[in-house]
Amino acid sequence: MSHPTPIDSAALAHAPGRRRLLVSALGLIGSGGLLTLAGCGGGLGSEANVRFINATVDDTQADFYLGSTQEVSKLSNGGSITSWRTVDADSTQFALYNGGGSSAQLTETRTLDEDSYTSVLAYGSLANNMKFRFFAETNSSAGSGSVKVRLFHAAESLTGLDLYVTNTTSLSGLSPTATVSAYGELSDFGTLNAGTYRIRLTTKNDQSNVLFDYTTQINLSSTSVHTLVVVPRPSGSYPNVSALQEKGDSALLANALATS
Repeated sequence: MSHPTPIDSAALAHAPGRRRLLVSALGLIGSGGLLTLAGCGGGLGSEANVRFINATVDDTQADFYLGSTQEVSKLSNGGSITSWRTVDADSTQFALYNGGGSSAQLTETRTLDEDSYTSVLAYGSLANNMKFRFFAETNSSAGSGSVKVRLFHAAESLTGLDLYVTNTTSLSGLSPTATVSAYGELSDFGTLNAGTYRIRLTTKNDQSNVLFDYTTQINLSSTSVHTLVVVPRPSGSYPNVSALQEKGDSALLANALATS
């Protein structure tokens, strides 16, 4: 299994005891090369697998805790993603802190099944309620030669969105791959042929208003399943996209339209 460029491990907290990082890496985009997301697999006995995404508006850096254990330290906002981490498969409290802070801004208790995979998204703002979204990665694989893609809307300043996963320059005459009508909504899956694609977002029902454009292109492999999370950037009105491959790699897709 090939991996994109790994994240700087110094930005992540090392898990204590028997907790450890999985080999699966985080791909961050910036080199202009083709991104490939290839799947990972395998269970870990009595443990569960989690990764964290910081899509909050206010926490430029975020700490994530499970119970009293700090799992992640100072994860940048704008959609940054950790690699997979193994934790106890049990009922536990997830907590979000501003980086280095002493008071939890958000808590939620969840039970994790053994050998499960869960992506944990923190999103929203202090003014408009921060939230956790837990993506339990239990969806069936796409058919041979196909991929499944869905969209989650985590950028509170934006209205409804259309997602276009295409290998064409023009959007004219195309139907969206997925659509969300409002902030906080998760779309149904759209199915595509496996291949190399350009990712774009527009205002819902308005192809002329492109809000996100990933021109580098992404290679979606056969049978893979993907959740694309629209996230606010640290500055400016254009969003980024956090690309989460189910039980696999992840990547922060930088918006080609953003200038700052």
